[in-house]
Formats: sequence, C-alpha cells, structure tokens
Amino acid sequence: MRERNIVAFADALLHLPYRYIDLRERHIVANLQAGMDAVIEGRLEGLNVRPRRYGNFRSASSARLVDSNNRRIKIVWFNLPAYAQFPAGEPVLLCGKVTRAADGTLEIVHPEVHRMAGGDVPPIRAVYSLPEEVPQRLFASVVNEALAKLDAPAGRDTGLEFGGIPVEIIQEGAAMPAVEALRYLHRPPTDANIEQLDNADTPAHRALALDEMFVFQLALCRERARSRRRSGAAIAGPGRLTEAFGASLPFAPTGAQLRAIDEIAIDLAAPTQMNRLLIGDVGSGKTLVAFWAALRAAEAGYQTAMMAPTELLAEQHYRSFEKLCGRLGLMSTLLTGNSTGNERARTLRAIERGDFAIVFGTQALIQEGVRMRKLGLAVIDEQHRFGVFDRARLIALGSQANVLLMTATPIPRSLAQTLFRNLKVSALDEVPPGRMPITTEIFSERATDEVDEIVRGEIAKGHRAYYVLPLIDSTEGGAGEEDGDERASVIAMAKRLNVALQGSRVGTLHGRMRPADKERAMREFRDGALDVLVSTTVVEVGIDVPEATVMVIVAADRYGMAQLHQLRGRVGRGPAVSRCCLMLSNRARGPALERLAVLARSADGAEVAQADLRLRGPGDLFGTRQTGALPLRFAHIIRDWRIIETAADLAERWLERDPGLDTAASAGARSALKRISDSGFSLGDIG
Repeated sequence: MRERNIVAFADALLHLPYRYIDLRERHIVANLQAGMDAVIEGRLEGLNVRPRRYGNFRSASSARLVDSNNRRIKIVWFNLPAYAQFPAGEPVLLCGKVTRAADGTLEIVHPEVHRMAGGDVPPIRAVYSLPEEVPQRLFASVVNEALAKLDAPAGRDTGLEFGGIPVEIIQEGAAMPAVEALRYLHRPPTDANIEQLDNADTPAHRALALDEMFVFQLALCRERARSRRRSGAAIAGPGRLTEAFGASLPFAPTGAQLRAIDEIAIDLAAPTQMNRLLIGDVGSGKTLVAFWAALRAAEAGYQTAMMAPTELLAEQHYRSFEKLCGRLGLMSTLLTGNSTGNERARTLRAIERGDFAIVFGTQALIQEGVRMRKLGLAVIDEQHRFGVFDRARLIALGSQANVLLMTATPIPRSLAQTLFRNLKVSALDEVPPGRMPITTEIFSERATDEVDEIVRGEIAKGHRAYYVLPLIDSTEGGAGEEDGDERASVIAMAKRLNVALQGSRVGTLHGRMRPADKERAMREFRDGALDVLVSTTVVEVGIDVPEATVMVIVAADRYGMAQLHQLRGRVGRGPAVSRCCLMLSNRARGPALERLAVLARSADGAEVAQADLRLRGPGDLFGTRQTGALPLRFAHIIRDWRIIETAADLAERWLERDPGLDTAASAGARSALKRISDSGFSLGDIG
C-alpha cells in the first residue's frame, strides 16, 4: 500500500471511499440484469467446493442463493473466502456484480456475503480504490480498527491526530470536527444520502475540505507576512528594449497580454520581491509576456533564467527568443543535459561573467557549478511539472530574484487569487491574433478510413499530423485485446499508417525510447523530416509546430478531459484551420461520450475543467502527486471555491488572535502544518 501512501492507521482513515454500495436497497433475482451491482437477501444452498488448479486459484466453488420469492441465482467463488462458508440455509445478505455465464445464464462471481444473524450488515458499504491484491474486506477491517482507536478513552495516546481548525472556531459553528467527518464517511449512518456520498457533497466532505484549506491558508498567510519583508531586485528602466520589442512584433499583443505586462512592470519596479503566477490556456501567449519581462530585467542590468521541463521546450523558447529578440543586441544561451564537456564549461564561465542576459534551460540550470552574476528574474514554465525543491534551487541562484511562474492549468483568475493569496495572479484569457479555432469531431472506432483520408488531405497541403494512442504495444495491460492492436498501440498504428498513408513519412515517440531518440523524433517532426508522429501522451507538453494541423486521439474515451484539451492544444498554432479527431474505443459508454461531446463544443480550458468536475466528480486537478505538488486530499480548487474563501478568512482572523500559533488552541494547526512540511511541500513556493 506504499504506492497509495498508506503505511499507518492515520493514512487509512485519510484514504476516503471513492464510491458506496447502498445495502438498504434490496433486489430480487427476477429483476437482475448483467452488469448491475446486486444486493440480495436470501439463503445459500448447495455449496460445492471443488479443489482444482485454475490459474492462480486453488479451488472453484459454487452455490445457489434463494431469494424471498424462491428464485435462485448461481454464486461462484475462486478460492472460497472464509466468510462465505456459512451453514446451508442461514439467512445472508449478498452483494456483487451480476455477470452472464458462458451458457447464457446469470451468475454472481466472488460476491461479499454478510450474516444477517450476526448483525454485521452495514446500511451503506464503502468501496475504496485499492491495489488488486488488497481485498476490500481486509482494508475495511483496518479502517474499523483505526476508527476504534479514535473512540479510545480521552487521554489515551493513540497516535491519531486530525483536525487543524481550533476548537473555538468549531464551537462557533464554522465546521464539523474532522474526526466526526472521517467517521461519517467511512461508516455512513442509516439515513445518509447515497447520491451526496457518491458525489462527495456531504457536510462531512465539506468539513474535511475546510479543515485542509484552513491549514493551507494559515501557511500562506504566514509566508505572505514573511515575503512582505523580503527585498527584491528593483527592475525599472527607460524601456528602450521593451519598446523596440513591441514595435518589432509581426502582430499586435492581445489586451490580456498587455494587462499582464503592465502588472508585471509594476511588480518589477517595486523594492520587494515579485512572486507572480501567469495563468494562460494552451496557446494564449504566456511566452511573449515572459520575454517582455526578461527584456525589462536586461535593461536594468540583470540576468534572467527561464527553466522549462523538457530539452525540446527549452530549445523552443531559446529559438523563439532569438527569432523575436535577436536583433535587439542581447546575448542568450541554452543550457541543457546535452551541454557537456568543454562546451558546458565555457557556457558556465560566460554565464557567471554575465555575458548572457538570458539563459534558457532545463533542470541543468540548477545543477552544481551553475552561477549567475546578477540574477534578477527567474521564469519557470509549466511550473507544476517541477518539484518545489527544483524551483527553490533556481531562485537560489539570486537571493533577490523576482519570480514569474507560468502554468496552463485551467484555474479561473478570481479563484487563483483566492487560493494563492501569497501570489499575485495575471491571466491570459484571450486568443492571440492569427490563431484559427480548432474543429473537434468525434468518430466511431469503425471510422479509421475516414480519419486517414482527413490526414492524407492535410499532408497533401504540406501540413503534419499527430496520432496519439494509449499503449506503446499490444502487450500492455491487455487493452489491445479489447480495442485491437491497430487501435490501441503506437507500434501497430505506425506499421498500419506506413501502408495506409503510403508515401508519407511516419515516426514514433513513446516513453521507452532513449531521451536522445525522443528528442530526435520531435526535431524531425518539427523540421519537416516527418509528416506524421505516432505517439503516446508524452507529446502532451511538446513543441510549437505551426504546420501540424491534425490531432488524432485514438481511444479518446480513456483520457480525462483536461488531458484531451492539452493534447488538442498541440495543433492550431499556425494560420491554417486545424482539426482534432477524437476516436472512440469499442468500450465507450454514456459518461465518456458525454465528456467528449462537451470537449467537442468547448475550446476554453476553464470551461473544460469545470465540465470535467461536473461529469466525473472530484479529482486531482494537478495530476499525479509529485513532491511539491499541491497537497490537497479533500478540497477541489474549482468545486470548493466558496470553502477556499471561507478558509482564507478564518485563517487570517485566527492569526490575528494567535500570530505565532503558540497557544494550546493552535496545537492541531501546528501538527497539521508540520505534516505537510514533512511531506516535502514548500509553502513559500506555491504555484
């Protein structure tokens, strides 16, 4: 369970159920259908245990469940669990998924069985997200033991501490205690609303979200107070370089870009350190704003470091800067993992001397030996892909450096300003001129020829295309068996396209390739040596290829909406009309189709994220947890914006009462702050 960060009783309690089974609603055998979750009251008869080898199973057992109408359904177990070995005829409650057997009859395979006489039937049964090898019943027993520790007599040290909100605030009616909320969610009472539980929309869920955000906002408030005392490089100047830059652009910046530039100019001119988050959807023009800030720093005699998560993206920024700003007389350089030997040594010496006004790079910028003479601005692109320690090491290259974080995570500006009260926020909510809208269409799994014809037509015009697939080859995860190798894997699709798009140059990109081979594939696609790039989602954060006009996403129903939106943003970067083709797998069902329909009619990232939340329920907006990622278990930054505002207000008021969090009332808050600090999360560097 370490991969789920569950190593202690406290972790088990914080691992909330992801859905619930309502055992209050009983079914009868006559109404059962394949695919439904059945809850049937009856008696077991005819238990037959047959020792045999069946894969990893030692036995295959069967019985019949007889309901109140004397109707029967077959029950099957592999490796019969002890709790199913009840005396024949004993009343039981059985819950499990109904399936159709090879002979066409209905059966229930490996259900849970509860003894009616034993009183172990909960009204609502929690279901947890667990590794396959961890049975639900085993984890439920761990949770029960942890709940028993919560009920231990007062004064007994159980090692379980929950709740950062002081009891005085709870007594004022602001929230339910965290312990009470956890107990409610793991063992819902008889009168609980199952729909609210499944949608994570109960007072208990809101209480945990408020408690979590209260601690988070406490940390931000304290950091904000410290940052007000932090001096920064005051960057102001005559503006000759930035004026020349604006005059040389082949297009007019958007109003949103001009507003962001004005906001950054005010921050840079102040004697305190800038800490600003620049939010912009894919293709909104964040890089141009960053270039303007770098030029302003250069005018004042300061250097800029701009860090990107991949070598290709860092190189793209470097090339774009040279193209747009190369005639302004500034020297810039690129520092990546490919910079080695004497070349790297010469570059490092030049950076330390201050020869380069702007240094672009990857994490190579924060490796040993990198020193900057006078760093005045640190720009971090796709900042959520870096851990906080990476960001801290970059900023440490200049103790007074101003910080500009950039992200395409779709957070509405007003919400970001509330969530990150220690950051100032600029938002780019306009599409740069010349960008054509992307037409998004949904195709069935049988429309391969139609999609190929679209791609063929674009290639004939001199354009390029992406194909994105969920698997590298058909050996992964068994999905190839469901969708067919050609539909599911990069290797098989590339082989097929070499025939279907005869004469086109097809390349592949996936995570098993060596870094140098991945870089080469992307460069060949960018430079026109490839017409089609067949890839996994590693291309999600790629490079700017204006000639790419078609994005084909195979088995699109397997992806989240935010990821699909990011992939779609790989096209539509040039003057030609672009298309995104969402191809369904043969297992696509109603909810997935609804998500894709929303994506097809919406181009706005924030709208996509809100629709994703509505259709799919709460989740982690920031993707897979990384060291330094926003450590939220319960709060969702879009759904819970009112809770975030309340938590921020409560935290500010509490710090007025107890500025140092020194009193006994703040003990829970101190413990909670220590826990998130121990997790490797730096609250002074959020974004």
